[in-house]
Amino acid sequence: MTRSIPRLDIMVAYSCNISCRGCISLSDFARNGIARLDDVTTWITHWSTMLQPKVVAVFGGEPCLHPELMEICGRIRKAWPGTTIRLITNGYLLKNFDSAAWFDFEPFEMQVSMHRADHRSIIDQAIKNILVTRKGWQVKVSENPQDHCQISWQLDNFKIYKSMFKDFVVPFRYKDDSILPWMSDPAEAHAICGAPNTPILYKGRLYKCPAVANVMDITGENWFDYEPCEDAAHLDKFVAGIGVPESVCGQCPNRSQAVMINHLDKINVVVKQKSLG
Repeated sequence: MTRSIPRLDIMVAYSCNISCRGCISLSDFARNGIARLDDVTTWITHWSTMLQPKVVAVFGGEPCLHPELMEICGRIRKAWPGTTIRLITNGYLLKNFDSAAWFDFEPFEMQVSMHRADHRSIIDQAIKNILVTRKGWQVKVSENPQDHCQISWQLDNFKIYKSMFKDFVVPFRYKDDSILPWMSDPAEAHAICGAPNTPILYKGRLYKCPAVANVMDITGENWFDYEPCEDAAHLDKFVAGIGVPESVCGQCPNRSQAVMINHLDKINVVVKQKSLG
């Protein structure tokens, strides 16, 4: 039996070309490496027999650091023929790819997450390089300042949108150079979560959200006796828990505890110089 879910993120890169305080992938810590193509293929082959996501998001770190990113997208398309593939990127490294090649993966979305307001022109140029390969785009500008999709361009089954999230909630407590959980009320933490409905495929296993997967991996701790889903026997329980508060949500803060980081302020986002060239 295949279970339908709205979205599944797949983490294909652990390193990032920028370092953002408050990143749910903990890019401001020492993160290195990428997921091997053969491993990613094994993961998606395994889970595609059990899950049917409406959207599969290629996630990092920065996925554009993966030298076989195009091949990964092709293998996702083979595993889930009708699913929308969404590339989540900060945009700096899109210049390293053939701008026209992304159209081979339709239905396809590219979410370009804007960091550093002073680098807007760099990101706009990266998007323009793709737009000029086709004509007939429909442009939509959001009038809602809280909408993370500020502007989008769509052509048939291909969509690009620029996101400016600005404030990020740090998904842990940091004390004496240690990552610690808040032990907050799960429902209160879930109420302000930036990824409340976003399960992630991380190193072959399914986790409730990116923050849980990354914090558990970096610290080696399991404060909540959380068990990621590894097989079909536990999949029904996992799917039922998507979007629902559970004990592991207590890792993150409630509203009164939350540390908010502005990702449009250059003081909070360090971009490695080679990304700008």
